[in-house]
Amino acid sequence: MTQKEFKEKWEHGLTSFLKKKDISRVGGYTRKNNKGQEAKHDYIIDLKEGENELDIIKKYNLIYDDKIIYEDNGNLERLIGKIHSYARHLNSSQIMCYNFFRRMMTVDSQKPLGHANDILTTFIKEKLHLEISKKAICHFEYEDDEMQDHFKSLVNYGRGEKSQFDFYIKDEETEIFFEIKYTESSFGKWTNSNKISQQSINNHCTYVEKGYKEMLKRSPFFTQGCKDFYTAMSEDSFSKPNNPFNKHYQLFRNALKADNSKYSVFIFPKANPNTNKEFESFRKNLVNNNEHIIALFWEDLTSYMSTEFIEKYISFMISPKTYRPNNQREQ
Repeated sequence: MTQKEFKEKWEHGLTSFLKKKDISRVGGYTRKNNKGQEAKHDYIIDLKEGENELDIIKKYNLIYDDKIIYEDNGNLERLIGKIHSYARHLNSSQIMCYNFFRRMMTVDSQKPLGHANDILTTFIKEKLHLEISKKAICHFEYEDDEMQDHFKSLVNYGRGEKSQFDFYIKDEETEIFFEIKYTESSFGKWTNSNKISQQSINNHCTYVEKGYKEMLKRSPFFTQGCKDFYTAMSEDSFSKPNNPFNKHYQLFRNALKADNSKYSVFIFPKANPNTNKEFESFRKNLVNNNEHIIALFWEDLTSYMSTEFIEKYISFMISPKTYRPNNQREQ
């Protein structure tokens, strides 16, 4: 499947999902494409007068019947974290992450954190071969304050390297960091655009030189060739977008969190050729341990999904034989 074919399939799948929910909302959003032409995007729901972002997300994008969220708009941000700009788009990977993991957690209505339930402990055991308890803490949009403070100490001015992970689990010494992808054509890259100040560029170079390089040297999970190649680079070279580290920025940033008790997990579609190829190249050429830096495919996780999750996100990726709602675990 080409990237173009993949895009056509997920757009058609999400549009079909929206038609079943409310056909009147299909086709209401248009924007100019890169050729300056008006293009219709059926998977994006336009805001009507009197509507707000949270209303649309709750009504059309959430598939978990979360009483905590429906009682109070503010609880959505409390549980998920800061809502992304495109969270009302049906292909939002932030909301996809929430829809997948929320049913695997128990949540106290007064606290922003959740704890693992039986589905999550089983998922972690079967897919990551790790044991976690129901006391394990779960967190959406997790910010690594320790890492951010460390990077902040490396520069004279700046907020530090803000590291945010889509989903996070901690059980005693075990920590698991998740990155979720869906329709994205690549993992995150660092780019030097006109919108970035010279101070930010300088800070980035320092973060890599004094932060990520040191983490790379200590990591047991990257090849010696990888370490030698990147640590030999000059600090100034990291100001260039085509620098290999910057091209694989998000993969490096997340993977460098792995150590003997920490795991970096990437979940993305096998059907997405770009992210699949990019991760495989990264792992094959740079990584020497696949037990702590892990890729999971959405297509292989159907037994942990609700029927509606499958219908919305991945039905176009899997064969009817794979799609067996009666085998799904219910909480």
